[in-house]
Amino acid sequence: MKQSARAGTVRGIAVDIHWSVLLIVALFAWELAEYQLPTHPGHPDAADWVAAVVGAIVLLLSLLAHEMAHALVARRDGIQTRSITLFVFGGVTQLEGEADNPKADFRIAAVGPATSAALAGIFRGAEAIAGVATGHSLAVATLAWLWEVNLLLAGFNLIPAAPLDGGRILRAALWRHWGDRSRAAVAAARSGRYFGLALVVLGVLGLFYVGITALWAALIGFFLYSGAVAEEQVARLQGALVGLTVRQVMTPDPPAVRGSATLVAVLAMFEWRLRTGTLVVTDAAGTPTGVLTGQAVRKPSAEQRQEMTADQAAIPIALLPTARADEPARVLVARMLSHDGRPALVFDGAGRLVGVVDFHDLERAASYAIGGSIEG
Repeated sequence: MKQSARAGTVRGIAVDIHWSVLLIVALFAWELAEYQLPTHPGHPDAADWVAAVVGAIVLLLSLLAHEMAHALVARRDGIQTRSITLFVFGGVTQLEGEADNPKADFRIAAVGPATSAALAGIFRGAEAIAGVATGHSLAVATLAWLWEVNLLLAGFNLIPAAPLDGGRILRAALWRHWGDRSRAAVAAARSGRYFGLALVVLGVLGLFYVGITALWAALIGFFLYSGAVAEEQVARLQGALVGLTVRQVMTPDPPAVRGSATLVAVLAMFEWRLRTGTLVVTDAAGTPTGVLTGQAVRKPSAEQRQEMTADQAAIPIALLPTARADEPARVLVARMLSHDGRPALVFDGAGRLVGVVDFHDLERAASYAIGGSIEG
């Protein structure tokens, strides 16, 4: 996700914090301090606020544990994680691939709610121990809130609607039943669309009966609906690419441009290519250093393009996904999405660059696959 800052790494996995996390931490701390913790609600003291902030941060760490569980189980199944991003509605684990069987798909999905449920049990036990040791205290109230929220998160995530974990579990079950991952993914995404739309309607109607807080349901519903629509589009694209290799969808021997060339010169030489494709940027020795997209060339003003070089506008090679020419094309979709949709460089067995793939290539190949055949 954009507008995020790198908070560090956990077990070798990058963790990013979206700016909206500050909002949700502040809201949770306010709710705790004003209504959940104080002996006299609406009149919190300094101790209430300290406990509230600590509780909100611990909840954030609980969300991180939920997402880390997904990432670690995926790693065990051979799927790497590019990053975890925490944001206002929870977290997103960006996997660079997908499970190759329904059982692995189920494990990766189910471990998230299971982790939240386990944390709820831990906090519930800690609450009981603290209650015996201290009686009613801020620690007991905070722990009670933490286990209740984690249990709620576990239950909500089990709703069979993508992009919730329950939607992934539904996808795994349907995949096993039908033997078709793409068909199962489309069905789970449709369930997510219907559920998200229902939440939006309930949230809007709730404004007249509950008040402004009902907007949370509408906002969550809109987020789920948008995510489900995107997942359905990806599932349909992957389904159309079944049976195709990366070699069959890539642009072979892509045009290359020296990094020292100005954008004006690049646009003059390769405007035809930059309309729908990608250029490879190389150094003086001809070694690829990145890629240049039409958007990156046209974004600077006409005056800036006079001086800006291809190197300066290019996406560095370190930020690009890579693929082997003999890999299934559908697998590359998830990898490119985990890199914010950037083009992928394709290498042969000897490590030579043999092609480039962007989403225009994938969509074109998918349309040909639906309407005809692709040679390769």
